[in-house]
Amino acid sequence: MVKNFMNVREITATLTAALFLCSSLLLVAPRALAQEGETRRVAAFVLPASASDAKPALLLNRVLRENTEGLTGIELVTPAPVLNGSSLPEVLTGIEQAYQALNGKQVDKALAKLNQLRPILEQILPLVPLRSVALFYKSWGVAQILTGNMLEGKTAIEVSLTLWKDQANLEYAYSVETLKTFAEVVADLERRGGGKVTVETTPENAVVVLDSREPALSPAIFSNVPAGMHLVKVVLDGHEQWAGFVRVKAGDDNTASVPLKPISEKGIFDQRLVAVAQDIKSGADGAKEALVELKQFLGVNELLVVECSVVGETYELSGFHVKADDSLAQAKRSLARDASFLASIREFLSGLFESFYEIARKAEGLGGPPIDPVLLQKAGLNIEQGSTVFDPDNPVFPTVEFGQKKEPIYKKWWFWTGIGVLVAGGAVLGAWAGTGGFGAGQSGGPTGTIELTIVPVQ
Repeated sequence: MVKNFMNVREITATLTAALFLCSSLLLVAPRALAQEGETRRVAAFVLPASASDAKPALLLNRVLRENTEGLTGIELVTPAPVLNGSSLPEVLTGIEQAYQALNGKQVDKALAKLNQLRPILEQILPLVPLRSVALFYKSWGVAQILTGNMLEGKTAIEVSLTLWKDQANLEYAYSVETLKTFAEVVADLERRGGGKVTVETTPENAVVVLDSREPALSPAIFSNVPAGMHLVKVVLDGHEQWAGFVRVKAGDDNTASVPLKPISEKGIFDQRLVAVAQDIKSGADGAKEALVELKQFLGVNELLVVECSVVGETYELSGFHVKADDSLAQAKRSLARDASFLASIREFLSGLFESFYEIARKAEGLGGPPIDPVLLQKAGLNIEQGSTVFDPDNPVFPTVEFGQKKEPIYKKWWFWTGIGVLVAGGAVLGAWAGTGGFGAGQSGGPTGTIELTIVPVQ
């Protein structure tokens, strides 16, 4: 037990400050949520400060855009469009709906939805997140196996596992056949050799991504790529984005040549960007006209253009943020090429656009159907609710834990924060009433001590 003795005025001031702080925090949340409902169209460019900075600037340009796109309430606009790209939300929702139908044992409904989505998915493939592509092919593969098309189903599951390796056997507990197919594919992928993949583009210096590997500039070379189907995405400003699958043969030098199609207004875009690159060195007054013209050409609300120079192990960024009213704000940042690199980029962008990132969820599998103990018994697996599932004779089936209980509400931090706000508010009102107001007694009002007993919560 701890006893503290404080003057009434001191308690009043302390509780008032606490209440003000808590109230401020509560006011910030609705404002942040309000921003979430407002979508701002934003474009971002990283230009090389010199010829030697060209390649680092192109790669940093991709990183900057990826993290700009992750901000709440921000729609990234790039001069590398995708035909019918506006259908992306519909496709993503459709994939989830098909997967839910599959998990609900509505195989025909799931297959019909996937057949409907497939041509649109192939058209907008450059925009589709890797997890969603893997989920589509998993759903397609499972549906094919459940309808008797074993070979096509196995091929699709192989693609899904190549794109998204973090999948477990229980996620394929639709039938004995799907469980066996999963085990066969995993074992087969582990035995396969690798090969080298070279992706050439016309023109060169496009950003190339193979599956989830680090991006590289074309001609891009990827080593030790397992044999099988792999997803390649290619992006170059002023050209339409491209994506497709390439088949890799073990031990071979595999080459993919990708001709990129220029956008119809590429000439105008190039002129606008060259003008910005020339004028940005002359400061805000000299660069404003060119920056505003590029912003208007792209049809965005805000524009970020920075020059990049490599100094030792640091990227030095310097440029301008063109706001919605065409006013300019300086954008400057040093980015150390170390473990803090990504966090520094996010901090830079979050402060610049006055937005925030959603909490990233931990990498996880794609999910699966409800657990069916009878099915798992048929497949040679033993299971009890809340226990660990494993097959000691089959290393392909990993250990999986499930059945965790949800944390009680009284153990949530925000529950006690809310209680604290209410208690602080009540204490302030009580102190105010007892002293005749916060300003009363300054020259001779009631004074004294209050004994507070603080008992630790068990």
